[in-house]
Amino acid sequence: MLSGWLILVIIDSINDVQEGDVVGIYFNPDNGSFSKAIKSQIYIDKTGLLNELNKVIGTENNCIAVSHARRFGKSQAAGMIDAYYSRGSDSKEMFSKFVIAKSENFEEHLNQYNVIHLDISSVADFHKDDLVETIIKDLCDEFKDEYRGLDDSKDIQKILMEIYKISGIQFVILIDEWDCVIRNHSDRPNLVHKYLQFMHALFKSEESKRFLALGYITGILPIKKIRDESALNNFREFTMLKSRPITQYYGFTEEEVKHLCEKYDMDFESTKAWYNGYLIDGMHMYNPNSVVQAMTFHDFDSYWKNSSSFEVINTFITMNYDGLKEDILAMLSGDMILVNTETFSNDLSEVSSKDEALTALIHLGYLAYDYDEGCAYLPNYEVAKGFADMVFIPRANAGNRPAMIIELKYDQTADTAIEQIKERRYFGSLSGYSHQILCVGINYDKETKKHTCVIESM
Repeated sequence: MLSGWLILVIIDSINDVQEGDVVGIYFNPDNGSFSKAIKSQIYIDKTGLLNELNKVIGTENNCIAVSHARRFGKSQAAGMIDAYYSRGSDSKEMFSKFVIAKSENFEEHLNQYNVIHLDISSVADFHKDDLVETIIKDLCDEFKDEYRGLDDSKDIQKILMEIYKISGIQFVILIDEWDCVIRNHSDRPNLVHKYLQFMHALFKSEESKRFLALGYITGILPIKKIRDESALNNFREFTMLKSRPITQYYGFTEEEVKHLCEKYDMDFESTKAWYNGYLIDGMHMYNPNSVVQAMTFHDFDSYWKNSSSFEVINTFITMNYDGLKEDILAMLSGDMILVNTETFSNDLSEVSSKDEALTALIHLGYLAYDYDEGCAYLPNYEVAKGFADMVFIPRANAGNRPAMIIELKYDQTADTAIEQIKERRYFGSLSGYSHQILCVGINYDKETKKHTCVIESM
């Protein structure tokens, strides 16, 4: 039995108290976040993920790192983990109708842990100079609500060890957006170093071998490859390249989308063209946020790009590493491009080649990856629209290469795309450009599943 363990989860929900327990924001959060999720108009049961976590909890493989593109269900999964493990909740009835309730050890782990949930991005936005100190202070303030007299002058791993000795309850630590410090503050090495020391204390210190039941961190990029830092090399990583056996729990599977299309009377082939394309471990995974909005509004549109920044794409395309711009155009026309995914250091500030740029775009969700073929490609029409709605301008030292204006159409014609460029005068944004301008019209045909392309010079 694992009853009475302490789980450290980092998320943000707040309400539903188990009598006698102290509920906090970071320490033993309630099941409010998961409660909202399952009350939504569309909710797909992903509680099978908890079965996978229960297999590793308390073992040598108890540290899990999930890096997937935005809007692929990472935060919703975190809320579910809070609700299931946290002593700040009474969630038996809430989970009773889901897959996890059929597991033999369902109640063995249910609400038996002290959970700490941190969303690092929400702290980093306001505490760039004292990030680690602020996190530790906020945690200790909540610890002392339950463990009065706790000495909070010690290092964090010693504080957690003291709580474990007092309570006999281990920690499971869940950290959301763990990588935002690495992504956003690479120009502040002292901050990054101190933050990684904090992570080491939680997940790899000698004390953590006793107090840690489960470590679960989520981010956008895989763990950065740092030569002299080993804070997180004990984590098993699950990425947009490979994430078996938990692939099906981040995003919607094809069968789940077919069921939704039947329920909401939406054409499956159109849904597939718009939102399918992420082939992970042989499974076709759909962007859940976009599918939900398409079903809810009964309208196919580019919902994902509206929540994402294309600044990274613009930067990479402008640099045009080894003909990256031409490869993007080829992928817009339906081609697949060979890519070596091993060279990327998992740091956007260190991209210096086409392979690294393509790999970064795969992890960010702007490209998909066929593991068997070793190729990158545009996953679907929604993402392709994001690329096509941009103007490609060569660098100043690129010679006489032409600028490109791209318009993408779905189930129309490439000529229609060219006409739209002219009629709406997209080239007005290039009024000061003195070299050749290419208008590129691309159409995707739903029936033939093929692209056609027309290029005109202006």
